[in-house]
Amino acid sequence: MKLRKYLIVILVSLLFLQSVSAATIYLVTEHEPVSPGDTVFVWVPIKNTGYGTWMSDTVVKLVPANNATEKAVHVLDDSVVIGNIEDWNEMRTAKFKIHVDESAVEGEYDFHVHIISKGKSDSSSSLTTTTMQEDRVLVVSGTPVVILSNSSIETVAPGSMNEVVLKFKNEGTGTARNLYINIDTAMDHLTNAFSIVGSGTKFQLGSLRPQDEAEIRFTLLVDALAQTGVYNIPIMISGINYSASDYIGVGIAGITDFELSYQESGGSLLLSVSNIGVNPANAVSVTIPTQNGFSVTGSSSQVIGNLNAGDYTSANFQISQVGRSDLKVMIQYTDSTGARRSVEKKLPVKLQGPMTGAGSNGGTDSHEAMHGGSSNNISTLAASAAPFLGILVLGIIGVWKRKSLSGFYQRLKFQRIRRK
Repeated sequence: MKLRKYLIVILVSLLFLQSVSAATIYLVTEHEPVSPGDTVFVWVPIKNTGYGTWMSDTVVKLVPANNATEKAVHVLDDSVVIGNIEDWNEMRTAKFKIHVDESAVEGEYDFHVHIISKGKSDSSSSLTTTTMQEDRVLVVSGTPVVILSNSSIETVAPGSMNEVVLKFKNEGTGTARNLYINIDTAMDHLTNAFSIVGSGTKFQLGSLRPQDEAEIRFTLLVDALAQTGVYNIPIMISGINYSASDYIGVGIAGITDFELSYQESGGSLLLSVSNIGVNPANAVSVTIPTQNGFSVTGSSSQVIGNLNAGDYTSANFQISQVGRSDLKVMIQYTDSTGARRSVEKKLPVKLQGPMTGAGSNGGTDSHEAMHGGSSNNISTLAASAAPFLGILVLGIIGVWKRKSLSGFYQRLKFQRIRRK
C-alpha cells in the first residue's frame, strides 16, 4: 500500500512538471512556404496539460535558439500576453510577427518558446515561473538561382580542338535538386561551326545548395571552315525544382599568319611578306632585330600597311651577312579585335651580291675571284704566245731532222766507197 502511494505521488509530480506543452514542434505560419524576404505571422499554441495547475498572467516569448536563426529571422514582437489558462487541456495561441532576411538560405531554423506565468494568488505556487519549450522549428523555403559562373573558353581558332570547363554556382537561397546541363548546338549556324566530341550534349551536375559550385567538362571541336565572329551557344539548366537557360559566349577569331621570302635586287634585300591567315592584318610593320650573323645598314624597320588574307607586299633592307644563321624577322600588326600583336619568323638566307660581308659565301667567292685574276692573265698570255711557240718548235724539229738526214747521207756515201 505504501509503495502504491509513493507511485501516485511521483506521477502527480510529473504532471506538474509537464504542466505546459505545445501541440507541435513546427511553428504554424501565416502561409506556406515562407521565403526569404517575407514578413509573416506565426502562431505558437500553448496548452495547459498539468492536472490541477493554474496559469495566470501568462506571457510567451519566441527566442532564436542559435546565431544562425538570430541572423536569418527577426522576431518583431518581443513578447505576447495570452492571459490565464485555468483549466486542464485549455489551450491559448500566441501570435508573433517575424521577418525573414532576404539573404536567409533555405532550411529549418530553431526557436525556443519561453512561457512565463503565475499560479493562484492564494496558493503557495503564486510565484512567477518560466517554462521553456525547445526545438520549435520554422521552415524557410528558398529560391535557387543557378548561373554559369565561369567558362574556360573565350576565343577559338578554326579547326581547333578545345578542352572546355564550365562552372556553375547557386547564388540563390534554395537548393536546386538533381540538375542537368544540356548544351544546344542543333541550330544551323552552330551545327556548321561546333561539335561536342565523345560525351554527348547532356551532363549531370547534381544538387546544389545555396553558394555551392559544380563543374562539367567536355571537348569542343571547331570546324576548319567556320566563319569568324561571336557565337552564343545556348545551355539549359534543369532539375526537379528548377529550370533556367543561359549561354556560352565563344569567339572564332580565326588565325593571322605570315610567310616570308626574299630576293636580292640591285644591292638590297627585297623581303616579301604574305598574309596566309584568314583574318586581315592592319598596320603591318617589318623589323630586322639586332642579331648575330647579319648587319643592317640604314633603317631596320619598315611599315608596309594593311594586308588582307592572301595579300602580300615587299620591303627593302640593306643587309650584310656575316654568318650562316637564319635571318630573324619581327612582324607586328593589329588584329581584327584591335589588339596589337607581334610574331617572330626565321628565314633561311644566303646572300651572294655586294651586300655580303667578308665572312659570307659571297666574300669567299669574291676572294677567289680576286686571286683567280692572275691565273686568268697568265692563261691569256699563254694563249696569245701559242702561235710563236708553235713556229719555234717546228723550226727546232726542222733543224734536228736536217742534221739527221745529212748524217744519213754521209754514212751511205762512206759505205759505197768501201765496197769499191
